[in-house]
Amino acid sequence: MSYSSLPFTSKLFQLTALTLALTLAGCGGGDGDTVDSIAPPFDPSEQPSTGGSGEDGTGIPVSGINVTPITLTDPNGNVTRTITSAGASATVKVTDRSGNPVSNALVSFQADGVTFGTSNSKVLTNTKGEATISVKPSDSTNTGSYQLSATVNYNDLTKTTAGYNFSLQSIQVSLTEFALSSTNLDSGGNTNITLKTKDAINDVYQNDVTVNFTTSCGSFDSNSVVSSNQGDVTTTYKAIDDNGNLCAGTQTITATPANNPANKQTKTVSIAGVEANSMVYTTTEKVQLGASNSGSSSSGQIEFTIYANGRPAANQQVKISKVDTPPDFSFVTLGNQAPETVTSDSQGKVSVNLYPGALPGPVEIKAALVSNPSIFALSKDVSVATGRATQNGVSISLSKNVLAYGVDGDTAEITARLVDRVGNPVPDGTVVSFVSEGGRVTPNCITNQGICTVEFSTQNPRPVDNRVSVIAYVEGDKDYIDKDGDNQFSIGDVLTHNIGDFFRDDNENNKYDSEAGEFVYRRNATGAVCAPSSNNQPNIPTVEVDGKIQSTCDNKLPAILRQQFILGLASDSPVYEGLPGSVAANPTNDLNTPKPVNFRVYGNSARTVSMASGTTISVTAEDKTNYSPAVQLVDTSTKGPNDEDIVSTRIEISNAEPNTVAVVKAGSSIFNINIDSNGSGSQSNSGLPVGSSLVLLSKSTTCEAELTLGAKTVPSIVNLGVGKVVDSAVSYKFEYRGCRPNDRIKVTVTTPAPAATTTTTTIPVM
Repeated sequence: MSYSSLPFTSKLFQLTALTLALTLAGCGGGDGDTVDSIAPPFDPSEQPSTGGSGEDGTGIPVSGINVTPITLTDPNGNVTRTITSAGASATVKVTDRSGNPVSNALVSFQADGVTFGTSNSKVLTNTKGEATISVKPSDSTNTGSYQLSATVNYNDLTKTTAGYNFSLQSIQVSLTEFALSSTNLDSGGNTNITLKTKDAINDVYQNDVTVNFTTSCGSFDSNSVVSSNQGDVTTTYKAIDDNGNLCAGTQTITATPANNPANKQTKTVSIAGVEANSMVYTTTEKVQLGASNSGSSSSGQIEFTIYANGRPAANQQVKISKVDTPPDFSFVTLGNQAPETVTSDSQGKVSVNLYPGALPGPVEIKAALVSNPSIFALSKDVSVATGRATQNGVSISLSKNVLAYGVDGDTAEITARLVDRVGNPVPDGTVVSFVSEGGRVTPNCITNQGICTVEFSTQNPRPVDNRVSVIAYVEGDKDYIDKDGDNQFSIGDVLTHNIGDFFRDDNENNKYDSEAGEFVYRRNATGAVCAPSSNNQPNIPTVEVDGKIQSTCDNKLPAILRQQFILGLASDSPVYEGLPGSVAANPTNDLNTPKPVNFRVYGNSARTVSMASGTTISVTAEDKTNYSPAVQLVDTSTKGPNDEDIVSTRIEISNAEPNTVAVVKAGSSIFNINIDSNGSGSQSNSGLPVGSSLVLLSKSTTCEAELTLGAKTVPSIVNLGVGKVVDSAVSYKFEYRGCRPNDRIKVTVTTPAPAATTTTTTIPVM
């Protein structure tokens, strides 16, 4: 089919499309691109026949195709082998063997380093058989050489062009119309930046050019912008750096084209000085300082932050002063107690060094702007409150102190609590050590808030006296009287209980027995009189050195503080003292009066410890007598000598407890009737009318027993005394009443796990 045979509308469309393409090509499209070939609209009358081969634009069947070599032209239409960021156009022409143009042939372009004008790098030939596509560098800074080719597909026919060699080249970009919306800014303010990118040689606006922005102080909403829409580049400068700090003074803004750094441009802005208008105390943790004589860290630091309109303000003059501190407290520099002026850093922060003295107390520091003293902040939760452990501030507590002797692994927790001489917890990390005469004890613990805990566990060795001496010791200060009130030990102050070398007093005799192998700790001090040794604070007052007796104490404050305590190891079988083999029955005439029995319960044969903590002790009665007494009123009336009626009655009791006294009530009258050994009793001439109602007040008695003295459960902490458990900790008493021969009383002792055992002792009533 010839071109002239096309419908008018098809011709009009092609003419319009061609005119538009030529118009855009003449304008350069803003970025110098050429327009890719546009295929004619679909029209069934224009399609090649479905015969064995296609048809060209003349309607003659196509049996073969030819393709011209690639033509590469620059934006001005000149043939070139160089492609810049302005782009170029690649064109081929497809004809049949007769030289007639072939339309609607699919042409695929291939090359590295470039980007084509269509998403798949393919276009269709137009009615002239021409296929044109735009080509741009993938990277505007690339200067490599490559090869371009095209492959034509038309029905089942394929043809590929020869390779076309080309090079990429950066254009000479210039920046024009560089402008700021404002060159005078407030602190933290911003300004818009605009400019255009041009080809410096051809003076044509260039798109897709990357422009990078830098500044001496500040930031950009985008510091790398690609030009578009006639070379437009826009960004915003902020007078705040990337760390949130405010800028001030004259600052330089630089715009640099990425592919031509030599053509950079600069502008300056003038930024008003930072005016701080708020201040915050920004130390978030509680600051508790150790006193200067505590042996812990004797300095600390707090922080304030200055802001201007919500942004950290650098280089601000801040006056630091104390509001409320102990008299010997200093700040900023060691020994300073006067107001000091400091400068905020680049983050608007002011750090203040703190130096505690020996006196405890709250600390309040004030920071105020020199330029505006009404803007200030105060420190919070700062104090001097921690000193070394003091001699009378060591306290030891136990979860229990009498454990099972016969098993391994019965445990007790040992907790040490330490305070300084003003009652504050000692510094965290204070180490408390432990040594034990027997069993196993954790060697040490580290305090947190003045408290730490270790474990004692039963195992070999087990002392023969069932008493284990354990001693805790820690570095600290002796107790003294602070006469001058400076909270420091100085000339004139008096040590109240001087201590020197110490030992573990295994036999609890208050003296060190070297021949017994008792643990000893020597300080090698001398020169002062020592206090005598005691059970809970063993002390070695003197020692022989080179044949001479000398003291182990000095007049200095530091010492090894010590605290000794005793743990008991108890058998699971009780050892009784004073518990009788039998008890007498209650008197028949006084069954309800309780009879007492006193006894003691020990946890070992040597009677040095109680039963294990948690052991239960109980007393019960077993009643073996069971009677069911009955009472009746018998009519014993008779006739007198004159045949008159003589009225009389008799109270009779049967099945009562033998050898007791029965109490009978009739109305308001009470009768005590003796019961014989057969369980019977009676009383004649009672004076009661026949038919009177009787009530037996005393029936058979029940044997009862109860524990009236002593701990029914052995407490967690037993007073183990010195060398021997105190009597009150093992003393018990039970009382029984209404008990007759053959009744029985039982004493039951049950020990806890891990040596759970129940032992019952039966005491007959005789």
